[in-house]
Amino acid sequence: PHWRAARQDLFFADSLRARDEEDTVVAQQIETWVTFSLAGEVFALPVEPIREVLRVSGITRVPHAPHPIRGVSNLRGRVIPVIDLRQRIELPVAEVDRNSRILVVSSRGRLLGLLVDSVHQVIHLDFLRVQPPPQDVVTAESGYILGVYQVGEQLILLLDADRVLILHEGGTA
Repeated sequence: PHWRAARQDLFFADSLRARDEEDTVVAQQIETWVTFSLAGEVFALPVEPIREVLRVSGITRVPHAPHPIRGVSNLRGRVIPVIDLRQRIELPVAEVDRNSRILVVSSRGRLLGLLVDSVHQVIHLDFLRVQPPPQDVVTAESGYILGVYQVGEQLILLLDADRVLILHEGGTA
């Protein structure tokens, strides 16, 4: 009958509309990052290598330690090197204050600390919306900047964890 053909067309039209809606959903690649401050700017690292965030309870300086090692710290009986992330990315050194934190990260089977000015939050960002850093501001020495992510008016500089943790050619922190 005629009504049955019309009914099939209706179902077909509904399935087309559903398929079109699926196709128009913008592709997303959601990743989880930790945001923190250095010299008044907001940076982020992927959450995967970060094991914990610590208050700075003490960093012991080690004579002749390579730049940018700030010293070592005690993590529940285990001594870990602490990298001053400001020094690592060529920002002016600052004194440790009550907001300073150490991001404990795992790199190539080792734990180490990254000293930052403060830690903000864990964010979920759409990696497909990350913009490359402008070519005019990136040099070989600043290759640790993976991209720029915008949240409202705030720009977040995304750091390449692997590059940040390499202190010299052929080695890690």
